[in-house]
Amino acid sequence: MKSVLKAAFFILLCLDAAAQNSDKNAILKRIQSSKQDTNLVLAYIEYGQFYENENLDSAGKYYLRARDLSKKLRYPTGNFKFITNYTYILNLKGKFDEALTLNKESLVIAQEMKNQLNIAKSQANIAASYTYLGNFTEAVKYYQQSADNLEKIGAKQYLPRLYVNIGSAFEHANLFEKSLTYKQKAVALARQQKDSLQLADLITNIGNTYFNLKRYKEGEINFKEGLVIAQNVGSEIFVSQAYIGLCRVNRVLKKLDKAREYGEKGLGLARKSGNVFLEMESLRALMYVAEENDQPELSAQYTEQALKIAEENKMTDQLIELYDDYATDLSRQNKHKLAYDYLMKYVLLNDSIQGADVQKQLQELDTKYETAQKEKQIVILENEKQTRNTLIYGLTGGLLVLVVIAVLIYRNIVIRKRIAEKEVMQLQQEKQLVATNSILKGQEEERTRVARDLHDGLGGLLSGIKLTLNSVKGNVILPEESALTFTRALNQLDGAIGEMRRVAHSMMPEALVRFGLIDALTDFCDGISTSGSLKVTMQHFGLEKRLDSSVEIVLYRIVQELLNNVLKYAEATEVQIQLTRVEGTVSLTVEDNGKGFDLGKLEQNKGAGIRNVQARVDYLNGRLDIQSAPGEGTSVLVEIEV
Repeated sequence: MKSVLKAAFFILLCLDAAAQNSDKNAILKRIQSSKQDTNLVLAYIEYGQFYENENLDSAGKYYLRARDLSKKLRYPTGNFKFITNYTYILNLKGKFDEALTLNKESLVIAQEMKNQLNIAKSQANIAASYTYLGNFTEAVKYYQQSADNLEKIGAKQYLPRLYVNIGSAFEHANLFEKSLTYKQKAVALARQQKDSLQLADLITNIGNTYFNLKRYKEGEINFKEGLVIAQNVGSEIFVSQAYIGLCRVNRVLKKLDKAREYGEKGLGLARKSGNVFLEMESLRALMYVAEENDQPELSAQYTEQALKIAEENKMTDQLIELYDDYATDLSRQNKHKLAYDYLMKYVLLNDSIQGADVQKQLQELDTKYETAQKEKQIVILENEKQTRNTLIYGLTGGLLVLVVIAVLIYRNIVIRKRIAEKEVMQLQQEKQLVATNSILKGQEEERTRVARDLHDGLGGLLSGIKLTLNSVKGNVILPEESALTFTRALNQLDGAIGEMRRVAHSMMPEALVRFGLIDALTDFCDGISTSGSLKVTMQHFGLEKRLDSSVEIVLYRIVQELLNNVLKYAEATEVQIQLTRVEGTVSLTVEDNGKGFDLGKLEQNKGAGIRNVQARVDYLNGRLDIQSAPGEGTSVLVEIEV
C-alpha cells in the first residue's frame, strides 16, 4: 500500500468567517430580542460560527436561518455570508457538488454587488470545491485569480489561507516541492498576523507536506506545534487533524503504540464533530497501523469503512488510494477477482487525476502566473519612466509660463501703480487667494503623483524583491542562524511594504480616486474607529452622484484635518460626520463630544489646522462656521455651492 499523505483536512477558504471573539450568550440574547431585520441575519451567522468546532449540524441550522431571512429581506450581503459559511459545513460533510454550486452563486452575488473582496472570496471558495472534486487545474486557476484580486486591493490578511490552499492543490497532484513553497509563504504570513486559530490549521497542514517529502522529523515538529495551538484555542477539528498527522508520523518511525493512540483520539473527535473527511482520514491512518502490526483483518475493516465514506461523498482524490488499499486487502483474503476489479478502478482514476498531463497543466498555470507578475513589474517601470519624462516636460513648460506670468504681473503693477489704495488692497487680496488656490491644487497634484510613484514604483519593486527572497528561501537550506536572519529580513521587508502603502494611501487614498468621496471617507472613518481611540460615525444624503474631483479632494482634506484636530486636542470619544447635498448646496458638519474651547481665543490665535481648513473652504468659495464652548464639544459647519 502507498503511504502518500494528502491534506488530512483540506482547508476551506471561508474568508468571511468571523474571529469569534464575541460572547456566545450575548449573541443568543441578540437573537432572542432582535426584530426580523438584517441585524438578526448577522447574529444567526455569528452564532453558527460558534458551533463549527463543536457540532456541524447545529452550525448549519443557524446558517440556514440566516439564508431564509436574507431572502425574505432581499439582503444580498446576508445571502453571501450564508453561502461562504454554509459551504464550509457542506465540504466537511463531503457534499462537494452542492458546495460548488453555492460558491458559484456567491460569485454572481459578489459581482452584482461590485465588491472586489467578496469576488476574491468566492473565487477562492470555488477553487476549494474544485480541489475536493479532484479538478486541480480549475482549482489552481481560480486560486490565482483570487490571489491577484486580494493583492490588488491590499487584503493581505486573507493571503495565508489562499497560499496554503494553492499549495494543497499542487500536493494533491503530487507536486510536493511546489506545494511546500506556497505553504511556507502561508505560515510565515500567519505568524506575522498572530492568528492562533489560523496558525493551528496552517502549521498542521504544512506537516502533511513534510511527511510526503519523507522529512518525518520536521513533520512531527509541526504536528506537535499545531496540536498545542489547537488545544489552546479549543478547536477540536484542528486537534483531530494534528492527531491524524502524529499517528502517521509515529507509524513511519515504528512507534506503533503511540501511532494507534493518536489515531483513535483523532477518530473519536472526528466522529464527535460529524466531520466525515477527518473520520475517513483517521480510519486510513489506523489502517496503516494495523497493517504494520500484522493485523490484516483489522486493516481491511478500517479500509472498508473509509472506502464507504469516500464513495458516498465522491471524494475522488481519496478514492484513488483507497481502491489500491482495498485491492491489497482483498488479495490477502484470496478474493482475487474482486481485488483485480478494485485495482482497475485505481488505475483508471489515478491516470485521470494524477497523470502527467494534469501535472503539466498545473506547472504551465503556475509558470503563466509568475510570468504575468513579472510583466506587471515591467509595465510599472515603463509607466514610471513615462511619468518622469512627462514631469520634466511639464516643469519646463511651467517655468516658461511662470516667467511670462511674472512679466505680465510686473507690467500690470507698473501700469496700475496710481490706482487708489483700496483697489490696490483688493488686488493683493485676490492675488493671495489665487496663490492659495494654486498651492492647494499643487499640493493635491503632488500628493497624487508621489502616492502613485510610491505605490506603483517602489511598491512593485519591493514586492518583486520579496517574491525573489521567498523563492530563494524555499529552495536553499540555510544554517539556523542565517535562516533566522533571513526570516527577520523578510519580516522587515513586509513592514517596509506595509508602511509604504500606508503613506501612499494617506497622501491620496485610492478609494477617493476610484470610488468617490463617500467610500473614501467611510474607509478613513472606519480606520480611525478600528483603532479604538475614537468612534467615528458618518451619515450622508443626496450624494448618489459624484461631485467634481477637485471638490471631493478638498472636502476629504477638510474632514481629514478636522478629525486630526479632534484626535490631537479634543479628548473626545465620539465624532458625528454629516454630509448632505440639497439641490446646489453641499453641507458638511463635524461634531465631537470633546472638551471644547473658547471661541474668543480662537479668533486671537488660530492654529495651523484651522488655517488649513479656512484656506480650503475659501478655495471652494464656501462658508465656515465653528461653534464651541469649554466642556460642550465642538461643531464645525462647511457649506459650499456646486
